[in-house]
Amino acid sequence: TLFIALTGKAQVTNNTVVETVYRTPGATQLADVRYEYMQAPSNSAQAFLLDKYEGRVWHHSKKKGFSEVVRETPDAVEKDKVNYQLYISASNSSLCFLLNIHTGEIWRYLKNSGERSFQKMKMPWDNK
Repeated sequence: TLFIALTGKAQVTNNTVVETVYRTPGATQLADVRYEYMQAPSNSAQAFLLDKYEGRVWHHSKKKGFSEVVRETPDAVEKDKVNYQLYISASNSSLCFLLNIHTGEIWRYLKNSGERSFQKMKMPWDNK
């Protein structure tokens, strides 16, 4: 199941709504294709190529082309099958997540001092 939420933004001047913009967050599709390219709805600099079988992700920039993003603690995958989905927030392109659709494990995209990585998030079931 793919969950997509709408976010809205309104500008109010003299008690009148001037503009309302709705954006849909970006998420790769679960179709049975190995690679998918996606770009953040609000920031063209946030563009990625995802290997949905192995969870490998490359960041794409106009200047540097493709560079692989390191993922902390890779997990087990089902061979020759879609295992991952990438999600980017519609309103904040720095909120980017990689999800293993079989285990529920999630990695958050981080950029620190020019270094890009996906850091594994602590999951609710890890507290047991």
